Parts: sequence; structure tokens; C-alpha cells
Amino acid sequence: MRFPIFGFSILLISFILQTTLVPHLKIFGAQPDLILVVVAAYAFIHGSAGGSIGGFFGGLLQDMVLIRNMGFNALCKTIVGYLAGLVERTVFAESILLPVVAIFLASLLHEAIYLSFSVFLGEVVLLDLSLWRIVIPSAIYNAILTLLVYPLLCKINIYEERVPRFK
Repeated sequence: MRFPIFGFSILLISFILQTTLVPHLKIFGAQPDLILVVVAAYAFIHGSAGGSIGGFFGGLLQDMVLIRNMGFNALCKTIVGYLAGLVERTVFAESILLPVVAIFLASLLHEAIYLSFSVFLGEVVLLDLSLWRIVIPSAIYNAILTLLVYPLLCKINIYEERVPRFK
């Protein structure tokens, strides 16, 4: 499985938007994870290999900005990208509702993995507070963002398949 130049471009654009625009879109302290949405949606379209590659590079970009817990985002997004890719597009061919629910669940999984690693490494995590104030609102935010991102990635995929390639 290849992760084409379009995939890297989309990931880079989502990273730029994640670091510049998204922090201004906070609602009650929760903000969407645009890179996670792009990785999961890309995995639905291109499978587990594309999802895990996109998850690794997207998470690595986020880790370079956050500095703290270096590698956590790369690991979490790689796992989520791989698992999301196991579902693939055949399940989502008929309805936009299924990708919305799947990305909501992928967001919950991502945060569960991230918080588990944080607790494992000795950080104090208030699970009740984190769950109700950050995790669930962010997952809802990501699900809503899916309504924009998933159809856009499907259209880009159609264009990408038409582009001639040299062998």
C-alpha cells in the first residue's frame, strides 16, 4: 500500500489547520483533533496500511509541536489508523452516518489509549474530569467535523485515482 503525495499533502494541510485555526475553535475547553479525523477517514478509504502510515506521520507532526510525551500521538494515531482501516470503505458506501459514528468511536479509542499510556507512565489523570470535559466533547466535535472531511477525502480519492502514474 502506498501513501501517495495527496495523502501527505492532506495531512500537512490538516496539521497546519490543527496548529493555527483549531485552537480558536474551542468550545468549553474541547477542541477537535483534525489530524485524527483525517487519518481515520483516510484509513476508511485506503485501508489499514494507509491509515497506519498516515497515523504515524500525523501523530509525529503533533508530537513535534507538543514536545511533552514525545511519541504518544504517533503511537495512538498509528493504532487508530490501522484499526479504522480494517473497516474500510465498503462499510461506508451508502451513508455518511456510519463514518460519523466510526470516527466518534475512533476518537474515544484514541483518547483511551493516550490516557492509558499517560497513567502507565505515572502522570496523574483525573479520569472523571477528563472523560466528561475533554474526551466526549472532543469526540462529538470530531464526529461533526467528519461531515465535512469524509466527503472531501472521498472526492479527492476519486481525483487521485484518475491521475496517470508512471510505472
